[in-house]
Amino acid sequence: MAKGRVNSVGDESVVVVRRDRPGTATVVLNRPHRHNAWTVPLQAAYFEALQTLADDAAVRAIVVTGAGGTFCPGADTEALQTYSDTGATNPDMELIEQPEWFSTTVPKPIIAAIEGMCAGVGLAQALMCDLRIAAPSARFTTAFARRALPPMHGMTTLLVRAGGDAVANELLLTARTFTGDEAARWGLVTELAEDPLTRALDLAMEMATWCAPSSMAAMKQRLNDPWTSRLRDDIASVDATLPTVLGSADFAEGIASFLERRPPTFGPTTGSPVPTEET
Repeated sequence: MAKGRVNSVGDESVVVVRRDRPGTATVVLNRPHRHNAWTVPLQAAYFEALQTLADDAAVRAIVVTGAGGTFCPGADTEALQTYSDTGATNPDMELIEQPEWFSTTVPKPIIAAIEGMCAGVGLAQALMCDLRIAAPSARFTTAFARRALPPMHGMTTLLVRAGGDAVANELLLTARTFTGDEAARWGLVTELAEDPLTRALDLAMEMATWCAPSSMAAMKQRLNDPWTSRLRDDIASVDATLPTVLGSADFAEGIASFLERRPPTFGPTTGSPVPTEET
C-alpha cells in the first residue's frame, strides 16, 4: 500500500515518459530550468514512472536521460539551503513508497543516457541503472566531501561495485570532477557515444527485440542480489548521521561556499585517531 503522495508527483514538468520505439520507453528528468537538479518531488515522480513501466508488459527496456543536455547535477541547492537552515531533510521523503535503490529492483534493463553534469544523487541513480552510455564531454563528481556531507545514496557501495576500492577512494575523498573518458576507463560507464541518447535507444530496442524479458529479469536479479543488502545497509547507516551533519557549521559552509563560488573554510577534524597495534 502506498504511503502517500508528494506534491507535484504527477506533474509532467518534473518527469516525462516517452514511448518512441517499440518495446522501449524513455524517462526524462525534466527540470531544465534547474538543470534537472534532484528534489523530493522529482524522486517521487521518477520512481512512480519506473513502477508504471515495470508493470507495463509492452515495455521491455527503459532509457533514462535528462532534459536540456544535462543528466542531473545532484540535489537542488535550494533544497540543500533549506536543509542547512532547518537541520533536517524534507519530511515528504517519508511519503515515497519505494526505497532509494528502487531502480535496481525493476525487472527490466534500465540504460542511463548521460550528457552534461552527473553528480551526487544524480551519479548514484545513474550507477543504479544497469548500463550507462555517456558523452565524452560528460562531467561527473561525487561532490559530497566538498559540501561536508557523508557518502550519501549508497555511493560507497555503488562506486566499489562499479570501479573497485581504489576508484571509490579517489572519487569520494577528492570529490573532484572527472570526465566521460575517465568514467569509461574505470568502468563507471558502459561506453561512450557522441549522441548517448540515440545510442541508448538503439541498444534498448535491440534488447527489446532479441532478448527474452524473463531471461533479462533473472539476470538482473542475479547481478543485483549480492549487492542489495550492502547497498541498503550503506544508505541506512549514512542516513542515521544526517540529523547531526545537516545542522553542522561545516555543512552550512559547504553550501555557502558553493553558492558563493569560493573555496570553503571548514573546521578541523576532531576526535582521537583509532589506536593501532603499534600504539
